[in-house]
Amino acid sequence: MIKRDFPVGERPHHFLQDKVPLLKKILATPEDHGVLQNMIKGMPPSEVAYLIHYLDAPSRQTFIRLLKHDFDPEIVLFLEHDLRADLIALLSGTEVVSILNVLESDDALSLLASLESSQKSVVLSAMSEEQRKRFVDGLAYPESCAGRLMQQELVTFSKDWTLQESLDHIAGLDHVPHTLYEAFVVNSAGRPVGVVPLVQLIRGLRNSPVSDVMAIDFRTIPAQWNQEEVALTFRLYDLMSAPVVDGAGRLIGVITADDVIDVIERKATEDLLHMGRVHSSDFYRSAIKTSLARIHWLIITLMNTMLTSLVINEFQETLKNQVALTVLMPVAAAMGGNSGIQASTIVIRALATKELTSVNMWRSFFKEVRVSLLNGLVFGLALALVGYFWFDDYHFSIVLGGAVLFNMIWAGAAGTIMPVMISHFGYDPALSAGPLLTTTTDVIGYVLFLGLAKLFIG
Repeated sequence: MIKRDFPVGERPHHFLQDKVPLLKKILATPEDHGVLQNMIKGMPPSEVAYLIHYLDAPSRQTFIRLLKHDFDPEIVLFLEHDLRADLIALLSGTEVVSILNVLESDDALSLLASLESSQKSVVLSAMSEEQRKRFVDGLAYPESCAGRLMQQELVTFSKDWTLQESLDHIAGLDHVPHTLYEAFVVNSAGRPVGVVPLVQLIRGLRNSPVSDVMAIDFRTIPAQWNQEEVALTFRLYDLMSAPVVDGAGRLIGVITADDVIDVIERKATEDLLHMGRVHSSDFYRSAIKTSLARIHWLIITLMNTMLTSLVINEFQETLKNQVALTVLMPVAAAMGGNSGIQASTIVIRALATKELTSVNMWRSFFKEVRVSLLNGLVFGLALALVGYFWFDDYHFSIVLGGAVLFNMIWAGAAGTIMPVMISHFGYDPALSAGPLLTTTTDVIGYVLFLGLAKLFIG
């Protein structure tokens, strides 16, 4: 790998962006394709993947075809999901297996799991029986559990070994994990009984037994745990790695902090996309695939607006008699919608970080209701004054102020309780910040506004 020193003021993405025009020129000129190998020689796999992301679709295909027999397999790990699928589609099952053999077990399983079913079958059929069984066992774990996150390469010691014997054992291993923070001491049943930090192993007296330096106060991660629970455990106890155990308590893998960072980033991205009514990033998909992926959310939005239109239609007579109401009509719905989004955003984050549980749920609920009540009073009063001075009629004040107040109270309550309910039923609570919450605040906002108008104005 090339040592990279960036000039003062220059950022890594600027350095890579500057290479894109030259790269496109090389790919557009067949006789210059040999230059490509020299250009990327020694570049970290993350930088090569970054360059691939910048290319347009035709240049990207050319780049991948030229590199497929001579590139660092770790490049695949840094590619966005759709671009990774494009690369894998150009490779045979045997070529994909050769990539999996080079990667760490957790990265290899993640790559295999990301493939389409047809691609996955081809790759599995190209493996040896022993290798296939290992991957099939890994894929048997639910997608979001610790078993999918763990790395099977780990270092284990016997309690009776000396530190010198332990060091000799590491030196004799065919494959040592890239991220080795701790070794695990196991008993005859394969259950972890202690943890030896690498620094203790190096600094201790060579003839000392492992039991003298091992820590017996450590946290194990059950393989069936949800990955978000794993992330919370790492945060609570400031862990760099943790052993993963099966149902019988036997050591089967290890999770490291870099894997947990990936979980946190992925969850944050999912929540952000879901709040925007998008299930996954489609930045690199074709226009047709992107359109098909987004259309169902647009259908839900259409149904929401149609429902709102039906509500307005029920109050045609009121609107006909008081045309001025159409000027103020969207205010209550808009204020309620924004109030609900504020409440649900806080609740979704609290659910994700496990700060909100059954222990403090009702306290949080009543707090958000009180906040919405206070904000509703402030804005309800302000808009009541606007309604009065605009139309010189206190009836408009009652209608607008009351609708805003009650809809904001409802929005705060719904924005708190809906994510909790959706999470309870096993769905992503970020979805509640979208069509469900918007529909209720819109419909209730218009019903309140027009209902009060019919009652007080006629």
